[in-house]
Amino acid sequence: MRESGLRGAVFSVPMFFKKDKSVDIEALKKYLIECLESEGVEAIFSMAYNTRYRQLTDLELFEVNKLCCELANKYDKKAIIGHAYTITNKELDKYCSDIKKYKPYAISLLYPERYYGVDSALIDFFSIPKRSGIPALIHEQKLVSGFNGSLIDWPENLINSVLSDSNVIAVKEDSKNDEVTNTVMKLSREFDFDVIVAGGGKKRVRKLIKEINLKCWLNGSLMLFPKITKQVCDAYLNNDKAFIKWYEKEIETPYFDQIISKLGWHVGHKLALHVLGYCELEERAPMPVCTNESIKDFKNVILNINESVKNLRN
Repeated sequence: MRESGLRGAVFSVPMFFKKDKSVDIEALKKYLIECLESEGVEAIFSMAYNTRYRQLTDLELFEVNKLCCELANKYDKKAIIGHAYTITNKELDKYCSDIKKYKPYAISLLYPERYYGVDSALIDFFSIPKRSGIPALIHEQKLVSGFNGSLIDWPENLINSVLSDSNVIAVKEDSKNDEVTNTVMKLSREFDFDVIVAGGGKKRVRKLIKEINLKCWLNGSLMLFPKITKQVCDAYLNNDKAFIKWYEKEIETPYFDQIISKLGWHVGHKLALHVLGYCELEERAPMPVCTNESIKDFKNVILNINESVKNLRN
């Protein structure tokens, strides 16, 4: 792996709204600064779903990604930014040209169309940032079939064609399929790019560190507690069994079993960030939010997890 590559938890960028539904830039900036000031946080990742791209205007999206780049560069960290969820090749080319001056570490590319078995369409799309000199991070999640609407894994020939491009600096491996993950990891060693695994929580991270020497992953429960990032990442990467057991019992398992499994990731993590004081509990429709009645059922779980983290830090 490159010396300047990624290690540990990559922090996804949430999206905060005020009660009037405008973007809460100040709250977002405050949260990102806390992340970037925390030891062990090497990169922030603005992305289609967590950062609510579908709820943002093109101008808002540009301003959020500009902010991510400026803050990350100020703290000598890395900013991975995305593009509008719906976009044409021509629009992506212009976007890359415009955002380049803010020096993103990479642009995360999510194919915006269905898959009709025509690999050249995807290869052309993923190669666009190269024209502007921006490294690419490939968001490799299941494709939507253009024939029957089913979700399908990337065919191996497509994986090989896209990931062999020298401009690819990283992959967000989001297939939730260990066989595909293994294929991508093997290619990462051949073509020297990072693999950020998404999905499955810390138990899957622990498994993949042992089985395929995984080095970095997308944060989950740690998103709530950036200040303990180095301690948590070092424990998993160095197989500190005692700490891992504590973390999964006190934080990971209750968070996912009692919050995320019942609300879903996007609704659940917004609730948790709200309870911990980072943001308002607001979204732009049609994105749902946790109801006031439901908050009572989950608030104590989040506060109890937070107390465990306070005890650790003390």
